[in-house]
Amino acid sequence: MGMNIAGCIVKKVITSQDDLEELFGAELEFQGDISFAEACDLERDENTIDVYCNAVGCLIIYHAGQSYDVSDVKEDIIQFVLFSLANSYFFEQYHQGKLQRRYMIVNGEVHEDEGTGVLQEGDDVEVIVKQLLDDFLEAPISKQLDKLELQRYAFIEQDDEADVSTKLPH
Repeated sequence: MGMNIAGCIVKKVITSQDDLEELFGAELEFQGDISFAEACDLERDENTIDVYCNAVGCLIIYHAGQSYDVSDVKEDIIQFVLFSLANSYFFEQYHQGKLQRRYMIVNGEVHEDEGTGVLQEGDDVEVIVKQLLDDFLEAPISKQLDKLELQRYAFIEQDDEADVSTKLPH
């Protein structure tokens, strides 16, 4: 059985909550440490992100129904949705703010196929995402996903009058 998860992998050193808030353009509140299984829970709160960082990059997991506009991120970033329950997958790769590859499969049928890069039509999207996770974080993370401890953050609600548009979410 495949994975049912959405998230992004960013080649950026994140050492603090301030770094995350800058990336998302929103205030966050630390909720605690969680397991990878909890991060992948399809019933999770949509207003949370789960973060695993090392010395070179970061894996951020969010609700499977979410995607973000990552085109403004200057670092190398990959956004993905792996939804094996519906045989649907999304892959988006940016290098220094420029789209390199966008590929989407819905119910096993290709719906978007833009750019070139590491992912080719017919490739197993989940395998490619795991390979890129290891490459971006320069460690064999994909082989130990079930052992990862992530930090959960919630987006802090802002006043309706304030500009609450975040950089990443759309």
